[in-house]
Amino acid sequence: MWNPDDYLDSLYHKAKVKFNYNSGNEKEWHRLRSEFKEAFVESLGGFPRTKSELNPRILDEKDMDTYTRQHVAYTSDEGMDVPAYLLIPKNQQRQLPAIVCCHGHGYGYREIVGLNPDDTENTGEPGYQKNFAVELVGRGYIVIVPELLGFGDRRLIEDRDKPLHESSCQRISSNLLMLGKTMAGLRVYDIFRTIDYLESREEVDASRIGCMGISGGGLVCGFSSVLDERIKVSVVSGYANTFKDSVMAMPHCIDNFVPGLLDIAELPDILGLIAPRPLLIESGTKDPIFPIVAAKKAHEKIQKIYAFYDEKEAFDTDVFEGEHQISGQKAYDWFEKWLF
Repeated sequence: MWNPDDYLDSLYHKAKVKFNYNSGNEKEWHRLRSEFKEAFVESLGGFPRTKSELNPRILDEKDMDTYTRQHVAYTSDEGMDVPAYLLIPKNQQRQLPAIVCCHGHGYGYREIVGLNPDDTENTGEPGYQKNFAVELVGRGYIVIVPELLGFGDRRLIEDRDKPLHESSCQRISSNLLMLGKTMAGLRVYDIFRTIDYLESREEVDASRIGCMGISGGGLVCGFSSVLDERIKVSVVSGYANTFKDSVMAMPHCIDNFVPGLLDIAELPDILGLIAPRPLLIESGTKDPIFPIVAAKKAHEKIQKIYAFYDEKEAFDTDVFEGEHQISGQKAYDWFEKWLF
């Protein structure tokens, strides 16, 4: 009797949802794309008006037989530096396409480049993210893996002696919300600056940049791909869904939440802004936190948006038998199709 379930549900249905793709309003939806993106940026907390100097540097380098793994760093915003791993195939004879890889929750960027938390090489099971950065460099791409804010090396000082898989997401996110900022917004801006860094590297063909991310990294990949058209091809894994059926339906990290976002759009409409650029979505049939029924609803909505742009081939899904994890069954070929 006293439970607020129905009240919360009513608030969701009362949300204004200003930008909503529906049959019959396609031209209006397209006309309002710029306004849609501006409102989206504002909800994320905005971005710095001026760029800080990039200050790129190489911290370390290791020969990995078929590729070189550099530990690099660059400046995102004043007072905020980003460490990253850059994986460069050996024996390259020309500029290569590059892919930004956004890790999910876990122990950070080490986890998808084949390292254990203690920086030793991981020769065992790669976990739910399946070393997808290593998989991509093995296919001939330059790969960059930034450490997302709140994880691993980018945790608060108070958390640095805790096990590496324990993030600082809660306190950083809550502090940012008090300041009118969001974790999602800062992470997206870091990806913008990561692409700036890629453009500074002579090995990279800056006209062929992709992005791939899983879980919370899927959010970062998806949102960044919406807002930065330098990203030509995207793979969003373990994230595409509806807000109502995923982050609002069960416990999720606070870094997923953006104040007032539902007054702007639901998640499928946001990801639909990537159109007409190529987008592949991975969804596991047994994913417990991004349910497959709602994921398929999101797929259908996004498919309609791509059909409106007459770019049906530029959108695809990989609905695989599995839980919350990277699939890779289509993703690696997807990049080859559109970037090589």
